[in-house]
Amino acid sequence: MLAALSSSAAAFSGPVSHVAPTSRPAVTTNGPVMGMEEPSSRRQLFARAGAAVFSAGMVQGASAKAGQFGKVEIFGAGISSPFQPGGPKSGEEATYGYAKSSGPILAKGYEADVEREKISFVTSAKIIRSQAKNIESKTWWLTRDNLRGQAYTMKANMKALTAASADKAASQKAYAKFWSEINALDLACQKKELALAQKEYADVLAALDAYEKTV
Repeated sequence: MLAALSSSAAAFSGPVSHVAPTSRPAVTTNGPVMGMEEPSSRRQLFARAGAAVFSAGMVQGASAKAGQFGKVEIFGAGISSPFQPGGPKSGEEATYGYAKSSGPILAKGYEADVEREKISFVTSAKIIRSQAKNIESKTWWLTRDNLRGQAYTMKANMKALTAASADKAASQKAYAKFWSEINALDLACQKKELALAQKEYADVLAALDAYEKTV
């Protein structure tokens, strides 16, 4: 009975095949073993630290020292450097704040050439002398505007003429007197007082005539 059952079971299941177990490839690593990693890293750390200290000792400062400037060479002169041969200098023998190079100063005596300033001064004087109608008509704003519009140009021209005049002291005194009268006239126009403005305007014209005689 048992023999029959075993034979029938074998017949039902068929031939039994034995499968061989597959082999697994070995896992390898190229990295250092954990036990060797710490000494190697420590050696590398000390080596890198030593190299950094050595490099820091060899590095020189890249920043400029006090008093050093970049130089721009234009026609052979380092104009951006304050250290020029001869050093800083002022006066007639200086050019742009430094001692001049060899040779004469080509613009020497230019202060005496005041032809352009004379022409401009004449134009300003005409404007000053043409304010009577504005004062009589009480056009105060226009009178003041004309006086102020010529102030800076006229002052510059008068200073140049004074510097070139034969009697600089007298010319400077007349210059100061004229502008004092101009200020008084401007104040009279600001107050809008006709009689006072007429009186101050007459003083302005007299001061202008006196100045012209000194130049």
